[in-house]
Amino acid sequence: MNVLVVDGYGAKIFVRRNCVVLENAKSRRVLPIADIDRVVVVTSGVSITSRAVRTLARYGIDIVFLDSRGVPITCLTPPWQTATVATRRAQYLAYSNRFKATEIAKSFAEAKIMNQGLYIKYLSKNLGIKDLEKESENILKHVEVLKQISGDIEETRQKIINVEALAARIYWSAIATVLPRDLGFDGRDQDGVDQVNKALNYLYGVLYTECFKALTRHGLDPYAGFLHSDRSGNPTLVFDFVEMFRVSAVDSLLVKLFSSGFRIKVDERGFISKEDRTRLVNEFYKWVDRRTRDLNGDLRKVREHVNSYAMGFGKSLRENTLFRGFVERWWQ
Repeated sequence: MNVLVVDGYGAKIFVRRNCVVLENAKSRRVLPIADIDRVVVVTSGVSITSRAVRTLARYGIDIVFLDSRGVPITCLTPPWQTATVATRRAQYLAYSNRFKATEIAKSFAEAKIMNQGLYIKYLSKNLGIKDLEKESENILKHVEVLKQISGDIEETRQKIINVEALAARIYWSAIATVLPRDLGFDGRDQDGVDQVNKALNYLYGVLYTECFKALTRHGLDPYAGFLHSDRSGNPTLVFDFVEMFRVSAVDSLLVKLFSSGFRIKVDERGFISKEDRTRLVNEFYKWVDRRTRDLNGDLRKVREHVNSYAMGFGKSLRENTLFRGFVERWWQ
């Protein structure tokens, strides 16, 4: 995926002769529009002309704006969606069927736990750490616990979240043993000040944007979720859907980067430095371009799996069939 990351304060974006021009006080880049799939703006003080916005939209190119924490402020996406009415009607009907909603919530949580367990198993074999094999088994045991949960979504949602949290505790403890000790990572903490938690927060924000786009492209309402409780203004279906891809798109990337010596700098406000934000975004889009198989044996780029499973979820709602979430087959 060819992503143009814009990180210079005072940068200007405009188009000329079917090319995107990125200009600031020190440099000027000219890129053919055909060579760009997405524009990601990671800093403030950037201007873009309305002509550039219109031209990029005609070519189906998104423009994503991230804040200093990686949270997507907005995403300008061409309004092309498929099967919107039929899919959303089916989505709302599934949500109103409280037992169906439970099965969907469990499918997202099961995929997340499976990905965590199988990735730890992969690390055990790849790094030769036998103790991780046991941790993998302990994580995967929670899938069986999850399957025993049944009933009304209002009664079972917290039970599902509790099982998910127990598995996650083992998973992050295992990740901590793999990462270099100088990082000071003891486990997942959204408010953590260590490099790993800051990088996780930042790239999860980028992943939310990818999942939001995939869901809306296939006619789904990103604000009507199943696992996460509804809150005004929160895209809860995105929060549900993203659980399946955290390991493949972000966690595994950061284990690779930090284990190979990558370290981030933090500015005076406690945010990741502009240069490292740019590096993280570039590495993310390269990582989701890697090809991998799911448990069905389908070989696709990770970002293609995101799109494929959004389409599959919409289809399962319309046809009232069981949805199976994305699980990466790490052993290929």
